[in-house]
Amino acid sequence: MAEREAGGAGGGRAPGMPLDEGLMRDAEARFRALGSPGAEAVRSPFESLDMRAAPSSAPRAAPSSGGPRARRARELLRTNPAGAMRRRLKRLGIPAGTADEAAGALDRESMPAFESLSPAAAGAGTEEQLGLERIIGRNELLGIQYLDGGQAAARAVARVVLRDGRGNTLGFGTGSLVTPRLLLTNNHVLGDAATARNSIIEFNFQEDVQGRPVPKVRFRLEPDAFFRTSPSSELDFTIVAVAESSEDGASLADFGFNPLGALEGEILAGESVTIIQHPNGEPKQIALRENLVLKFPEEGDRFLHYQTDTTPGSSGSPVYNDQWELVALHHSGFPRRDASGNILAIDGQVWKKEMGEHRVDWIANEGIRARAIVSFLEGLGDLTDGERRLVAPILGGSQGEVARPIASPPLDEPESHSRTTPGSGALPTITAPIAGDAREARWIIPLEVSVVLRAPVPVGGLAAGPASPASPSRPASSLPPATGSTPPSRPSAATGGSRPDDDPVRAARDEARRAASRTYLDESAEAAAKASYYRGFDPASSPDASFKKLGQLLESTHKARPAYAPSRMLYPWVDLQPSLRIKSVYSGQEFDPVELIDMDAEVDRVRAERLEAFRATEAAASPAGLELQEALLEATLPYNCEHVVPQSWFGKREPMRGDLHHLFACESGCNSFRGNTPYFDFRALEEIVRSGCGRREANRFQPTAGLGAVARATLYFLLRYPGAVRRGPTTYTEDRIAMLLAWHKESPVGKYERHRNQAIYEVQGNRNPLIDHPEWAERVDFRGGLG
Repeated sequence: MAEREAGGAGGGRAPGMPLDEGLMRDAEARFRALGSPGAEAVRSPFESLDMRAAPSSAPRAAPSSGGPRARRARELLRTNPAGAMRRRLKRLGIPAGTADEAAGALDRESMPAFESLSPAAAGAGTEEQLGLERIIGRNELLGIQYLDGGQAAARAVARVVLRDGRGNTLGFGTGSLVTPRLLLTNNHVLGDAATARNSIIEFNFQEDVQGRPVPKVRFRLEPDAFFRTSPSSELDFTIVAVAESSEDGASLADFGFNPLGALEGEILAGESVTIIQHPNGEPKQIALRENLVLKFPEEGDRFLHYQTDTTPGSSGSPVYNDQWELVALHHSGFPRRDASGNILAIDGQVWKKEMGEHRVDWIANEGIRARAIVSFLEGLGDLTDGERRLVAPILGGSQGEVARPIASPPLDEPESHSRTTPGSGALPTITAPIAGDAREARWIIPLEVSVVLRAPVPVGGLAAGPASPASPSRPASSLPPATGSTPPSRPSAATGGSRPDDDPVRAARDEARRAASRTYLDESAEAAAKASYYRGFDPASSPDASFKKLGQLLESTHKARPAYAPSRMLYPWVDLQPSLRIKSVYSGQEFDPVELIDMDAEVDRVRAERLEAFRATEAAASPAGLELQEALLEATLPYNCEHVVPQSWFGKREPMRGDLHHLFACESGCNSFRGNTPYFDFRALEEIVRSGCGRREANRFQPTAGLGAVARATLYFLLRYPGAVRRGPTTYTEDRIAMLLAWHKESPVGKYERHRNQAIYEVQGNRNPLIDHPEWAERVDFRGGLG
């Protein structure tokens, strides 16, 4: 959604505005009317992947099965009509004869479709009836060219910046070039020509491989040249012309485009789709092959439905198949609700807006099919000659220079052990003998298709065949049941694996509840601790000497160095307000500490389940792959905790990562919104990106609340870890230190920070001198903390 209004899965929205009930209800009604398997009682993303419901003793699938997600994909693949399968195989370049045989086999009642038969079972064949062993299975090992195609497709995706007539930013959306001059997005993002005329689009709003912002390239929209839209109650799309040159003279042609066409055989139920997006107006991100198509789209279907177990797509985002063909325009979704109609979070609790949309239990997402948009455009009878030239690449004219290679040419019939020559443009094929008279033809493409034609084993002979897919070919899964108390047996440092009924979680809850019987701030103990702690420090020292001496004091007294665990170390006592509630450091939103403890425990549980599922894939055999998966889980499922000095700046190393002095409770939506952006003081600037959390533009972020607290925590970090923060435009420069000192001065220390400081002192052994002696800030040269 555009950030000013929301609706659908993952759409950005202005803070305080409700999710768009109209769009969500419409999407749900269409989905319920599909009559697809499970539409009446569709499972949650977790349940659909057999993750929550699987008992801990359930055997794990063999590596070749791809785990529970692959099994779910195969279940959905079985629902596709044979004719649809035939068209899809032909589109993928499978020779016509082989595709017809394979798809035709689906109609044979005696053929155990999609079930894996061992070579031994195949060799024992009796009746000469063609059978299909496996067709379109998920293989997570993709050719490296898949990444090249994605990178090219992503270049044509832009952030839509909605503005009023005075240039004030109203919100954000996502859009994609679909011809050399035309941008496709949602109607609820750009609803009319007047809004488009005031708005701009930004390419390259993303980070490079070193985490540095890429310079943005901004283009004006030109609705007077072309503007066509369908209301959100219909197809919910807008196509608008874009200026040929950017504000600084760059050419629009440099970004290519993602061709929009009425493709035949573009997708099947059970296949993956990928979404490239700017969620909540954030830098460009990708939901890589995380969405399963839930139902085969029939000829007249205008909508595509897909389900994800990660953050859903953002409004206006392009939806791609594995060949990077544009198959749909993402626009909405609908959430799970309780009997009273309340939206539910992924942990089954009633969802509250402060939790962030990423915690909504989305049932399914909905996109408008590309062919439906093309059909709409073909029916327009009032296009001018200039408009026809602009839309010609969609309606059958020359497509010019495309953003990326599209479908590869069809392959000839495979020959035994033949391979294509590099650079020929065709996809490599391998044909190898299989047991008996069968032969296997394999085409290695982003979606591996392996077709085996052989005489099938009679249904009655299956008992002598291989073990069922549930046979324990590997050690039993350690996944716990949904309501059980046994945690995963191999939680990593990144996932924890805590559950709401684990001992550490219970202990954290108990400590939070005991807070009411404790003295919030013992001022006499605080005074005694301060006097003792700074006894050897001379505040009259030079600024450079003061920096060094205070830094040495903080390090030498940092005796206990707890690991990063906010639900145990931060929420129960350290970060409590005088009201004994927790207040988000950026938004000022209040929470019950037990609520945050339980929410983070649920995050731990889901991380552990997903990591366990990942271990069943081939990619888990690589330590680097496992490490990357853990990092991705942390990024996509964050705690409700903020490091005021971003973890990426110090490589997530301890003791910095768990140092309580720079950890604050913060709802994960605001945490993700800030990212690793350094603080900035906008002062008179009015471009409020997200008023609930703060203001952000490019490499600048100003929180709505907590300016003094985050400034003092950052200055502490510079004292305690000199050189850990490198000097630079993406971190801090001398002028930013002056800004932190100004925030420190303008927002005096209160009882909350004094309580925090004393509580952390009792845990770690060191203190924040900016809280104990605010006047010392002007006597310290904090520039020594920059590396």
